[in-house]
Amino acid sequence: MGYKLNAPIMLSVLAAKLECEWKGVDIKIEGVSSFNTALESDLTFLKQAAQGAAGIALITRISDSSLDIEFSGVLFSDNPRLTFIKALNFLVSEIGFSTWDSPSVIHPTAKIGQNVVVEDGCFVGANTIIEHNVVLHAGTRIGENSRIRSCSSIGGDGFGFERLQDGTPLRFPHLGGVVIGDDVEIGSCTAVARGTLSDTVIEDNVKIDNLVHIAHNCLVRNGAFVIACAEISGGVEVGRNSWIAPNSCTHQKIVIGDDSIVGLGAVVTKDVSAKSVYAGNPAKKIRDL
Repeated sequence: MGYKLNAPIMLSVLAAKLECEWKGVDIKIEGVSSFNTALESDLTFLKQAAQGAAGIALITRISDSSLDIEFSGVLFSDNPRLTFIKALNFLVSEIGFSTWDSPSVIHPTAKIGQNVVVEDGCFVGANTIIEHNVVLHAGTRIGENSRIRSCSSIGGDGFGFERLQDGTPLRFPHLGGVVIGDDVEIGSCTAVARGTLSDTVIEDNVKIDNLVHIAHNCLVRNGAFVIACAEISGGVEVGRNSWIAPNSCTHQKIVIGDDSIVGLGAVVTKDVSAKSVYAGNPAKKIRDL
């Protein structure tokens, strides 16, 4: 899925704004996408050493044998992640995105509490309950028979920054949304962050307790339980029917296997194998299930 700009911008113009060298075709950029889903007119990102540069920020797909990929135009940068973040900040502030501009849809059987904020581009399915003081940020889609308990925040920006040369932090704009399945429960004062260039996904039958943090681009699979005060870092996959105990935390981009248990207060720094128990700091395998 890509994120559509309110108006197109030429690659050469963006390169000038970013003070970057560019090569290839002067493409008209119409949106932003992750690399795996990028279309011809999408700005995307890849960090890879090539052609004497420390890395590259790719804009659309063309072909270059030295990269063994397809792209049409390319921006060169010594710090491609920072360059990409600068590009996103410019596009957000100067052009804007229209992906989530459509009016929200709330099923007539859904129950909405007092002081609930529902931004544009949201969907709330049949018989779902949104309790008092919940915020559903743009791009949040919730299935049927689910419940979001009071004072939770669904779909706000995740925590992503890159420092400028003088040390000033620059925010990474998050363009994705949050997809919540059917029969899901999310407890009070829980935060589920939107994805960066894709969605954060909570599958069917997941149960999340109070005071839990689910970071950007996480995937919580069917039937998993995440208990009070647990923290799931960015890009983590939580397996089917797994149990994440209170006060545990995870390193980013790890995989917690299906039917596994992460113990009380565990600090998980590596992948957790399926049908096993991990506990401790750092977490280690205790036994098989």
